[in-house]
Amino acid sequence: MAYLLALCLAICWGTAFLATKNIVDVLPPYWGTFYRVLAGLLFFIILYGVQRKNLRISPKQLWRPWTIGLLLILFPFAAISWGQRFVAPTIGAIFNGTVPLWAFIIGAIVLKGVDRFTWRRAAGVVIGLIGLLVIMWPSLTLGNDPHALYGCLALLFMAWSYALGNVLTKKIMVDNTSTTLEANTFHQYLFSAIVLLIVSFVFEPAPTVSSFSGKVIISIICAGVFSSAIAFLIMVELIKRWGATRMSSVTYFTPVVAMIADFIFLHRMPGTHEIIGLLIIFASLYLIQKPVSAK
Repeated sequence: MAYLLALCLAICWGTAFLATKNIVDVLPPYWGTFYRVLAGLLFFIILYGVQRKNLRISPKQLWRPWTIGLLLILFPFAAISWGQRFVAPTIGAIFNGTVPLWAFIIGAIVLKGVDRFTWRRAAGVVIGLIGLLVIMWPSLTLGNDPHALYGCLALLFMAWSYALGNVLTKKIMVDNTSTTLEANTFHQYLFSAIVLLIVSFVFEPAPTVSSFSGKVIISIICAGVFSSAIAFLIMVELIKRWGATRMSSVTYFTPVVAMIADFIFLHRMPGTHEIIGLLIIFASLYLIQKPVSAK
């Protein structure tokens, strides 16, 4: 069952970048992010309303969902929307595929134990960084549109935020029994939606009604409901079963899903540097994820 959940999660995450690209091609990035989060929030309101879940939370515990909301929703979603304007969906998915790399580094510092640092894992980190440089090389040399470099940096920030959020989800949310999962999830989305609405009004013009074509609406639903809300529920369940670091290995398959979606819907083939960089990252993740023998 866990492997089926992992496959579903990879599909949800892998298609998020194409959906986001469709959104930001029409809507300003922060507004696009707000509508994505709003779609997820409405999903949880309906789901938990039908289930009659208790969504109350102690004011002293609000920092927990707010922290996870910042790291797993607000920051990475905004970074994806901002960066995806300048790079292809596959590039975004490849950066998302580096989450286990950053999750390991953070986990080795925060969680200790099975995520402890070794020379083999240190080599994996170095190789992973080389893979990232290969992917970013055309942007670093400024041979193309320099905005692509900014897009890559935004997506790198997305990966850092996801990694830290994955680790802290287990530490301050999954292992915490004082507040229900449903209340935590609802307040994450509510907090993120409110902040994004304020930021959007302050920094961007509101989109017109004519901007919401059928394609944009479907993309918002796909990104907000399937790739975010439902994916989040699957992610939390996998963290319970596998732990944060192993769960993050699901992102190995995210770039593959994104490449397939890119080819089917945009007729885009990945560049040579993208494929080489992805293979290098996979090699680094193998070194990092391989279990360390107990001493």
